[in-house]
Amino acid sequence: MPIKHILDGSPAKKDFVAVLILIVNALSWYFPLYVFFEDTLGKFQIGFTILLAIFGVHYAAAIGFAIGGTALVKRFPSPNLFLSLWMVIGTLVSALMVTLETNNIAYVWLISFLLGISLGLGFPSCLAYFGYFSVGESRGLLGGIVFFVSGICMLLLGLLVSISSFIVGVLIFAAWRGIGLVLFLLIRPDQVRKEDVVNVSYKSILADKSFLLYLIPWVMFCLVNFLERPITSSLFGTDIAFLVPVAEFGIGGVTALIAGWFADSVGRKRIIIFGFIMLGIGYAVLGLFPNIILSWYLHIILDGIAWGIFSLMFYLVIWSELAGNRIKERYYLIGVLPFLISSYVQILFTPYAEMIPISAAFSLASFFLFLAVLPLLYAPETLPEREIELRRLRGYMEKAKKVGEKYQGK
Repeated sequence: MPIKHILDGSPAKKDFVAVLILIVNALSWYFPLYVFFEDTLGKFQIGFTILLAIFGVHYAAAIGFAIGGTALVKRFPSPNLFLSLWMVIGTLVSALMVTLETNNIAYVWLISFLLGISLGLGFPSCLAYFGYFSVGESRGLLGGIVFFVSGICMLLLGLLVSISSFIVGVLIFAAWRGIGLVLFLLIRPDQVRKEDVVNVSYKSILADKSFLLYLIPWVMFCLVNFLERPITSSLFGTDIAFLVPVAEFGIGGVTALIAGWFADSVGRKRIIIFGFIMLGIGYAVLGLFPNIILSWYLHIILDGIAWGIFSLMFYLVIWSELAGNRIKERYYLIGVLPFLISSYVQILFTPYAEMIPISAAFSLASFFLFLAVLPLLYAPETLPEREIELRRLRGYMEKAKKVGEKYQGK
Protein backbone atom coordinates (compact mmCIF):
# COMPACT_ATOMS: atom_id res chain seq x y z
CA MET A 1 0.00 0.00 0.00
CA PRO A 2 1.22 3.57 -0.68
CA ILE A 3 1.16 4.49 3.00
CA LYS A 4 2.90 1.34 4.18
CA HIS A 5 6.34 2.76 4.84
CA ILE A 6 4.92 5.45 7.12
CA LEU A 7 3.56 2.83 9.46
CA ASP A 8 5.84 -0.17 9.20
CA GLY A 9 8.98 1.03 10.98
CA SER A 10 9.89 3.74 13.44
CA PRO A 11 12.85 5.22 11.47
CA ALA A 12 10.75 5.77 8.35
CA LYS A 13 7.88 7.13 10.42
CA LYS A 14 10.19 9.53 12.25
CA ASP A 15 11.73 10.78 9.00
CA PHE A 16 8.35 11.45 7.43
CA VAL A 17 7.11 13.29 10.52
CA ALA A 18 10.24 15.48 10.36
CA VAL A 19 9.55 16.25 6.69
CA LEU A 20 5.90 16.94 7.46
CA ILE A 21 6.77 19.38 10.25
CA LEU A 22 9.45 21.15 8.22
CA ILE A 23 7.40 21.75 5.05
CA VAL A 24 3.99 22.29 6.65
CA ASN A 25 5.42 24.84 9.06
CA ALA A 26 7.25 26.69 6.27
CA LEU A 27 4.25 26.87 3.92
CA SER A 28 1.63 27.66 6.56
CA TRP A 29 3.89 30.32 8.08
CA TYR A 30 5.07 32.20 5.00
CA PHE A 31 1.99 32.43 2.77
CA PRO A 32 -0.40 33.82 5.43
CA LEU A 33 2.43 36.07 6.69
CA TYR A 34 2.99 37.47 3.19
CA VAL A 35 -0.74 38.25 2.84
CA PHE A 36 -0.61 39.85 6.30
CA PHE A 37 2.39 41.99 5.28
CA GLU A 38 0.71 42.94 2.00
CA ASP A 39 -2.50 43.99 3.77
CA THR A 40 -0.50 46.03 6.29
CA LEU A 41 1.29 47.94 3.53
CA GLY A 42 -2.08 48.61 1.91
CA LYS A 43 -2.99 50.72 4.96
CA PHE A 44 0.01 52.98 4.47
CA GLN A 45 0.00 56.01 2.19
CA ILE A 46 2.67 54.60 -0.12
CA GLY A 47 2.80 55.41 -3.82
CA PHE A 48 2.65 52.56 -6.32
CA THR A 49 6.24 53.07 -7.52
CA ILE A 50 7.62 52.85 -3.97
CA LEU A 51 5.36 49.89 -3.23
CA LEU A 52 6.60 48.17 -6.37
CA ALA A 53 10.20 48.72 -5.27
CA ILE A 54 9.48 47.40 -1.76
CA PHE A 55 8.07 44.15 -3.11
CA GLY A 56 10.89 44.06 -5.66
CA VAL A 57 13.38 44.05 -2.78
CA HIS A 58 11.43 41.21 -1.17
CA TYR A 59 11.44 38.96 -4.23
CA ALA A 60 15.02 39.86 -5.17
CA ALA A 61 16.14 38.85 -1.66
CA ALA A 62 14.08 35.64 -1.81
CA ILE A 63 15.54 34.61 -5.18
CA GLY A 64 19.08 35.75 -4.42
CA PHE A 65 19.28 34.02 -1.06
CA ALA A 66 17.59 30.91 -2.45
CA ILE A 67 20.42 30.64 -4.97
CA GLY A 68 22.99 31.37 -2.28
CA GLY A 69 21.35 28.94 0.14
CA THR A 70 21.75 25.98 -2.21
CA ALA A 71 25.52 26.63 -2.16
CA LEU A 72 25.73 27.59 1.52
CA VAL A 73 24.05 24.43 2.82
CA LYS A 74 27.04 22.38 1.66
CA ARG A 75 29.32 24.31 4.05
CA PHE A 76 27.31 23.37 7.13
CA PRO A 77 28.09 20.23 9.14
CA SER A 78 24.58 19.02 8.31
CA PRO A 79 21.50 20.27 6.45
CA ASN A 80 19.62 19.97 9.73
CA LEU A 81 21.74 22.73 11.26
CA PHE A 82 21.31 24.93 8.18
CA LEU A 83 17.52 24.53 8.18
CA SER A 84 17.34 25.13 11.92
CA LEU A 85 19.19 28.42 11.46
CA TRP A 86 16.80 29.30 8.64
CA MET A 87 13.82 28.74 10.93
CA VAL A 88 15.44 30.84 13.67
CA ILE A 89 15.75 33.71 11.17
CA GLY A 90 12.09 33.31 10.24
CA THR A 91 11.05 33.45 13.89
CA LEU A 92 13.09 36.60 14.56
CA VAL A 93 11.93 38.38 11.41
CA SER A 94 8.29 37.62 12.27
CA ALA A 95 8.79 39.14 15.72
CA LEU A 96 10.46 42.25 14.23
CA MET A 97 7.23 43.05 12.41
CA VAL A 98 5.70 44.14 15.74
CA THR A 99 6.78 47.75 15.13
CA LEU A 100 5.90 47.79 11.44
CA GLU A 101 2.87 50.01 12.01
CA THR A 102 5.10 52.91 13.03
CA ASN A 103 4.89 53.80 9.32
CA ASN A 104 8.66 54.26 9.09
CA ILE A 105 9.33 53.69 5.39
CA ALA A 106 12.97 52.70 5.98
CA TYR A 107 11.82 50.01 8.41
CA VAL A 108 9.29 48.76 5.86
CA TRP A 109 12.11 48.32 3.33
CA LEU A 110 14.15 46.42 5.92
CA ILE A 111 11.30 44.09 6.86
CA SER A 112 10.55 43.39 3.20
CA PHE A 113 14.20 42.48 2.63
CA LEU A 114 14.39 40.28 5.74
CA LEU A 115 11.15 38.49 4.84
CA GLY A 116 12.70 37.66 1.48
CA ILE A 117 15.73 36.19 3.21
CA SER A 118 13.61 34.24 5.69
CA LEU A 119 11.79 32.58 2.78
CA GLY A 120 14.49 32.10 0.16
CA LEU A 121 17.51 31.05 2.19
CA GLY A 122 16.34 27.56 3.05
CA PHE A 123 13.28 27.01 0.88
CA PRO A 124 14.94 24.82 -1.80
CA SER A 125 16.65 22.71 0.87
CA CYS A 126 13.36 22.45 2.78
CA LEU A 127 11.55 21.08 -0.28
CA ALA A 128 14.51 18.83 -1.12
CA TYR A 129 13.99 17.15 2.27
CA PHE A 130 10.84 15.65 0.84
CA GLY A 131 12.77 14.27 -2.12
CA TYR A 132 15.41 12.65 0.07
CA PHE A 133 12.92 11.03 2.45
CA SER A 134 10.28 9.73 0.04
CA VAL A 135 10.20 6.82 -2.38
CA GLY A 136 8.72 6.78 -5.87
CA GLU A 137 5.91 4.31 -5.27
CA SER A 138 4.32 6.44 -2.53
CA ARG A 139 5.74 9.91 -3.18
CA GLY A 140 2.45 11.22 -4.56
CA LEU A 141 0.39 10.22 -1.52
CA LEU A 142 3.02 11.47 0.92
CA GLY A 143 3.14 14.81 -0.89
CA GLY A 144 -0.65 14.92 -0.82
CA ILE A 145 -0.61 14.44 2.95
CA VAL A 146 1.92 17.28 3.30
CA PHE A 147 -0.20 19.72 1.28
CA PHE A 148 -3.46 18.60 2.88
CA VAL A 149 -2.10 19.35 6.36
CA SER A 150 -0.53 22.59 5.04
CA GLY A 151 -3.88 23.73 3.65
CA ILE A 152 -5.63 23.09 6.97
CA CYS A 153 -2.93 24.95 8.89
CA MET A 154 -3.01 27.91 6.47
CA LEU A 155 -6.77 28.24 6.84
CA LEU A 156 -6.68 27.98 10.64
CA LEU A 157 -3.71 30.33 11.03
CA GLY A 158 -5.21 32.85 8.61
CA LEU A 159 -8.54 32.76 10.45
CA LEU A 160 -6.85 33.15 13.83
CA VAL A 161 -4.79 36.14 12.67
CA SER A 162 -7.79 37.77 10.97
CA ILE A 163 -9.66 38.03 14.29
CA SER A 164 -6.59 39.26 16.20
CA SER A 165 -5.01 42.67 16.59
CA PHE A 166 -1.91 43.55 14.59
CA ILE A 167 0.56 42.90 17.40
CA VAL A 168 -1.12 39.65 18.44
CA GLY A 169 -1.15 38.53 14.78
CA VAL A 170 2.59 39.17 14.46
CA LEU A 171 3.30 37.25 17.66
CA ILE A 172 1.16 34.34 16.41
CA PHE A 173 3.33 34.09 13.28
CA ALA A 174 6.54 34.25 15.32
CA ALA A 175 5.25 31.63 17.76
CA TRP A 176 4.12 29.34 14.94
CA ARG A 177 7.55 29.47 13.29
CA GLY A 178 9.21 28.91 16.66
CA ILE A 179 6.99 25.89 17.41
CA GLY A 180 7.99 24.40 14.07
CA LEU A 181 11.66 24.92 14.95
CA VAL A 182 11.34 23.20 18.34
CA LEU A 183 9.45 20.22 16.89
CA PHE A 184 11.94 19.85 14.06
CA LEU A 185 14.88 19.87 16.49
CA LEU A 186 13.19 17.13 18.51
CA ILE A 187 12.39 14.83 15.57
CA ARG A 188 15.03 15.72 12.94
CA PRO A 189 16.52 12.72 11.05
CA ASP A 190 20.15 11.76 11.52
CA GLN A 191 21.16 11.75 7.87
CA VAL A 192 19.65 13.67 4.94
CA ARG A 193 21.60 12.87 1.79
CA LYS A 194 22.72 9.44 0.76
CA GLU A 195 26.43 9.01 0.22
CA ASP A 196 26.08 8.21 -3.49
CA VAL A 197 24.31 11.43 -4.57
CA VAL A 198 25.92 13.13 -7.57
CA ASN A 199 26.60 16.85 -7.89
CA VAL A 200 24.96 18.63 -10.81
CA SER A 201 25.27 22.06 -12.44
CA TYR A 202 22.44 24.43 -13.35
CA LYS A 203 23.54 24.22 -16.99
CA SER A 204 23.16 20.44 -17.13
CA ILE A 205 19.73 20.65 -15.45
CA LEU A 206 18.45 23.18 -17.98
CA ALA A 207 19.92 21.13 -20.82
CA ASP A 208 17.87 18.12 -19.75
CA LYS A 209 14.99 17.75 -22.21
CA SER A 210 12.79 15.91 -19.73
CA PHE A 211 13.24 18.69 -17.18
CA LEU A 212 12.30 21.38 -19.72
CA LEU A 213 9.20 19.49 -20.86
CA TYR A 214 7.86 19.79 -17.31
CA LEU A 215 9.29 23.24 -16.55
CA ILE A 216 7.71 24.98 -19.56
CA PRO A 217 4.10 24.07 -18.65
CA TRP A 218 4.77 25.09 -15.04
CA VAL A 219 6.12 28.48 -16.19
CA MET A 220 3.09 29.00 -18.46
CA PHE A 221 0.68 28.16 -15.64
CA CYS A 222 2.37 30.55 -13.20
CA LEU A 223 2.36 33.42 -15.68
CA VAL A 224 -1.25 32.87 -16.78
CA ASN A 225 -2.50 32.42 -13.22
CA PHE A 226 -0.81 35.48 -11.76
CA LEU A 227 -1.51 37.75 -14.74
CA GLU A 228 -5.18 36.78 -14.72
CA ARG A 229 -5.63 37.13 -10.97
CA PRO A 230 -6.04 40.95 -10.94
CA ILE A 231 -8.62 40.60 -13.73
CA THR A 232 -10.64 37.95 -11.89
CA SER A 233 -10.45 39.96 -8.64
CA SER A 234 -11.80 43.02 -10.46
CA LEU A 235 -14.59 40.96 -12.02
CA PHE A 236 -15.62 39.12 -8.85
CA GLY A 237 -15.39 42.07 -6.48
CA THR A 238 -14.08 41.93 -2.93
CA ASP A 239 -17.08 39.96 -1.62
CA ILE A 240 -16.31 36.92 -3.80
CA ALA A 241 -12.60 37.40 -4.58
CA PHE A 242 -11.70 36.39 -1.02
CA LEU A 243 -12.94 32.87 -1.88
CA VAL A 244 -10.03 32.36 -4.30
CA PRO A 245 -7.32 31.84 -1.61
CA VAL A 246 -9.83 29.85 0.44
CA ALA A 247 -10.35 27.55 -2.55
CA GLU A 248 -6.61 27.25 -3.14
CA PHE A 249 -5.92 26.31 0.48
CA GLY A 250 -9.09 24.34 1.23
CA ILE A 251 -10.11 22.70 -2.04
CA GLY A 252 -6.46 22.55 -3.09
CA GLY A 253 -5.45 20.68 0.05
CA VAL A 254 -8.14 18.03 -0.37
CA THR A 255 -7.38 17.78 -4.10
CA ALA A 256 -3.67 17.31 -3.42
CA LEU A 257 -4.46 14.36 -1.15
CA ILE A 258 -6.70 12.69 -3.76
CA ALA A 259 -4.41 13.56 -6.67
CA GLY A 260 -1.43 12.14 -4.79
CA TRP A 261 -3.15 8.78 -4.45
CA PHE A 262 -4.07 8.72 -8.14
CA ALA A 263 -0.59 9.89 -9.15
CA ASP A 264 0.87 6.80 -7.47
CA SER A 265 -1.58 4.63 -9.39
CA VAL A 266 -1.79 6.08 -12.92
CA GLY A 267 1.33 8.26 -13.08
CA ARG A 268 2.26 11.90 -12.63
CA LYS A 269 1.86 13.12 -16.20
CA ARG A 270 -1.82 12.22 -16.51
CA ILE A 271 -2.68 14.00 -13.29
CA ILE A 272 -0.87 17.17 -14.39
CA ILE A 273 -2.61 17.12 -17.78
CA PHE A 274 -5.94 16.72 -15.97
CA GLY A 275 -5.13 19.82 -13.89
CA PHE A 276 -4.43 21.92 -17.00
CA ILE A 277 -7.64 20.73 -18.64
CA MET A 278 -9.71 21.62 -15.56
CA LEU A 279 -8.25 25.12 -15.29
CA GLY A 280 -8.50 25.65 -19.05
CA ILE A 281 -12.20 24.81 -18.86
CA GLY A 282 -12.59 27.23 -15.95
CA TYR A 283 -11.12 30.13 -17.92
CA ALA A 284 -13.05 29.16 -21.05
CA VAL A 285 -16.33 29.31 -19.10
CA LEU A 286 -15.38 32.73 -17.69
CA GLY A 287 -14.56 33.96 -21.18
CA LEU A 288 -17.93 32.82 -22.54
CA PHE A 289 -20.08 33.82 -19.53
CA PRO A 290 -18.19 36.55 -17.64
CA ASN A 291 -21.35 38.09 -16.16
CA ILE A 292 -22.92 34.88 -14.83
CA ILE A 293 -22.15 34.32 -11.14
CA LEU A 294 -22.40 30.54 -11.50
CA SER A 295 -19.41 30.61 -13.87
CA TRP A 296 -17.44 32.54 -11.22
CA TYR A 297 -17.98 29.83 -8.62
CA LEU A 298 -17.17 27.12 -11.15
CA HIS A 299 -13.89 28.86 -11.96
CA ILE A 300 -12.99 29.23 -8.28
CA ILE A 301 -13.61 25.51 -7.68
CA LEU A 302 -11.57 24.47 -10.74
CA ASP A 303 -8.83 26.91 -9.76
CA GLY A 304 -8.63 25.28 -6.33
CA ILE A 305 -8.44 21.82 -7.93
CA ALA A 306 -5.69 22.94 -10.30
CA TRP A 307 -3.67 24.56 -7.50
CA GLY A 308 -3.90 21.40 -5.43
CA ILE A 309 -2.57 19.29 -8.30
CA PHE A 310 0.15 21.72 -9.39
CA SER A 311 1.33 22.51 -5.87
CA LEU A 312 1.75 18.80 -5.19
CA MET A 313 3.47 18.00 -8.47
CA PHE A 314 5.57 21.10 -9.11
CA TYR A 315 6.61 21.85 -5.54
CA LEU A 316 7.37 18.35 -4.32
CA VAL A 317 7.09 15.38 -6.66
CA ILE A 318 8.33 16.04 -10.20
CA TRP A 319 11.68 17.71 -9.47
CA SER A 320 12.68 14.99 -7.02
CA GLU A 321 12.00 12.25 -9.56
CA LEU A 322 13.76 14.08 -12.38
CA ALA A 323 16.77 14.61 -10.12
CA GLY A 324 17.13 10.88 -9.48
CA ASN A 325 20.33 10.22 -7.54
CA ARG A 326 21.63 13.77 -8.12
CA ILE A 327 21.62 16.54 -5.49
CA LYS A 328 18.04 17.77 -5.44
CA GLU A 329 18.35 21.32 -4.05
CA ARG A 330 19.12 22.88 -7.44
CA TYR A 331 16.21 21.11 -9.12
CA TYR A 332 13.85 22.45 -6.48
CA LEU A 333 15.37 25.92 -6.73
CA ILE A 334 14.68 26.16 -10.47
CA GLY A 335 11.25 24.67 -9.81
CA VAL A 336 10.19 27.43 -7.38
CA LEU A 337 11.60 30.34 -9.43
CA PRO A 338 8.58 30.56 -11.81
CA PHE A 339 6.26 30.98 -8.83
CA LEU A 340 8.39 33.71 -7.22
CA ILE A 341 8.98 35.64 -10.44
CA SER A 342 5.34 35.41 -11.52
CA SER A 343 4.20 36.65 -8.10
CA TYR A 344 6.14 39.87 -8.69
CA VAL A 345 4.97 40.12 -12.31
CA GLN A 346 1.41 40.14 -10.95
CA ILE A 347 2.19 43.26 -8.91
CA LEU A 348 3.65 44.95 -12.00
CA PHE A 349 0.61 44.04 -14.08
CA THR A 350 -2.16 44.92 -11.59
CA PRO A 351 -2.57 48.63 -12.56
CA TYR A 352 -3.11 47.66 -16.20
CA ALA A 353 -5.57 44.83 -15.58
CA GLU A 354 -8.69 46.93 -16.17
CA MET A 355 -7.44 47.99 -19.61
CA ILE A 356 -7.82 44.46 -21.02
CA PRO A 357 -11.27 43.24 -22.16
CA ILE A 358 -12.46 40.50 -19.80
CA SER A 359 -13.64 38.04 -22.44
CA ALA A 360 -10.40 38.39 -24.43
CA ALA A 361 -8.24 37.93 -21.31
CA PHE A 362 -9.98 34.72 -20.23
CA SER A 363 -10.11 33.30 -23.74
CA LEU A 364 -6.35 33.85 -24.12
CA ALA A 365 -5.75 32.29 -20.72
CA SER A 366 -7.72 29.21 -21.74
CA PHE A 367 -5.81 28.98 -25.01
CA PHE A 368 -2.38 29.20 -23.38
CA LEU A 369 -3.31 26.66 -20.71
CA PHE A 370 -4.38 24.16 -23.34
CA LEU A 371 -1.17 25.00 -25.23
CA ALA A 372 0.84 24.22 -22.09
CA VAL A 373 -0.36 20.62 -22.33
CA LEU A 374 1.60 20.05 -25.56
CA PRO A 375 5.07 19.72 -23.94
CA LEU A 376 3.57 17.30 -21.43
CA LEU A 377 2.48 14.98 -24.22
CA TYR A 378 6.17 14.46 -25.05
CA ALA A 379 7.40 14.43 -21.45
CA PRO A 380 8.41 11.08 -19.96
CA GLU A 381 6.39 9.59 -17.13
CA THR A 382 8.48 10.01 -13.96
CA LEU A 383 6.75 7.16 -12.12
CA PRO A 384 8.31 3.95 -13.49
CA GLU A 385 5.94 1.97 -15.71
CA ARG A 386 6.81 -1.09 -13.63
CA GLU A 387 5.18 0.52 -10.58
CA ILE A 388 2.04 1.39 -12.56
CA GLU A 389 1.73 -2.16 -13.89
CA LEU A 390 2.31 -3.66 -10.44
CA ARG A 391 -0.50 -1.54 -9.04
CA ARG A 392 -2.81 -2.62 -11.84
CA LEU A 393 -1.99 -6.26 -11.20
CA ARG A 394 -2.60 -5.83 -7.48
CA GLY A 395 -5.96 -4.25 -8.28
CA TYR A 396 -6.93 -7.14 -10.56
CA MET A 397 -5.83 -9.68 -7.94
CA GLU A 398 -7.85 -7.97 -5.21
CA LYS A 399 -10.94 -7.88 -7.43
CA ALA A 400 -10.47 -11.54 -8.36
CA LYS A 401 -10.06 -12.43 -4.70
CA LYS A 402 -13.27 -10.61 -3.78
CA VAL A 403 -15.17 -12.33 -6.61
CA GLY A 404 -13.79 -15.71 -5.50
CA GLU A 405 -14.80 -15.09 -1.88
CA LYS A 406 -18.26 -14.00 -3.03
CA TYR A 407 -18.89 -17.25 -4.94
CA GLN A 408 -17.36 -19.41 -2.21
CA GLY A 409 -19.80 -17.95 0.26
CA LYS A 410 -22.78 -19.07 -1.84
